[in-house]
Amino acid sequence: MKRILYNIIYTVIALFFAFPVVYTVYLSIKSKKDLFSGYQELLFNCFSFYPAFWNSFLYTTVIIVLQLIIIIPTALAFTQLKSKAFGFVFLIYIILMMMPLQVSLLPVYIGLRDLDMLDTRIGIIFPMVFSPMYVIIMKQFMNTINKSVIEAVTLETNSLLRVIISAVIPQIKPCIYAVVLFSVAETWNMYEEPVHFLKKSNLMPLSVFISNISSYENGIVFCASVLCIIPMLLLFSLFSDYLRKGIVISNETE
Repeated sequence: MKRILYNIIYTVIALFFAFPVVYTVYLSIKSKKDLFSGYQELLFNCFSFYPAFWNSFLYTTVIIVLQLIIIIPTALAFTQLKSKAFGFVFLIYIILMMMPLQVSLLPVYIGLRDLDMLDTRIGIIFPMVFSPMYVIIMKQFMNTINKSVIEAVTLETNSLLRVIISAVIPQIKPCIYAVVLFSVAETWNMYEEPVHFLKKSNLMPLSVFISNISSYENGIVFCASVLCIIPMLLLFSLFSDYLRKGIVISNETE
């Protein structure tokens, strides 16, 4: 009876979170004219959709690749190097992680303005690359890996890159998948950064495009929302096991 009760509770919670997605799909195909007419208008008449979609794809891909290049060595340094200085820096990372996005928007805007990066793609990519939350997640996961493997590789080579590729990355794959999924969700749906840092419409991502197409007919906004949701649903369904494992192990080390 206890297991049945838990299953009922979990099912109700799952349906509660799935309802907005299902209802959005329903509204996207519901039309006063023909079925899927909203998708036809979006894909064949609304040509501004394609630059926005590929902008989101470009931002997400570049940010994730650069994040992994920076996050893995940084987390390894916090794990291997034990000193008060690194402990203080890690404390700063935790403080920055707890700050809401709205607090950092103005300092980032001023920095991008002084560097002449406003209204550019690099102005969107650069601030997102240095995310403290993913460094903390990666560091917590690295606390559980086998340190003897790293020591064995360091006896054979002095190359940090080889140590990371041969000894670290094979042991942290679940955490890498989890970080990638979190980063994809954050970057794919980012809204505040492009709205404040960009003015050119051809640089705007899909999230901003969706917020500005409510004037279209045939529920085109719901069609664009569904096409925005599909990549996230595919990624989370394919790598949900890695996501769960990465989160569980990271929490166990706290």
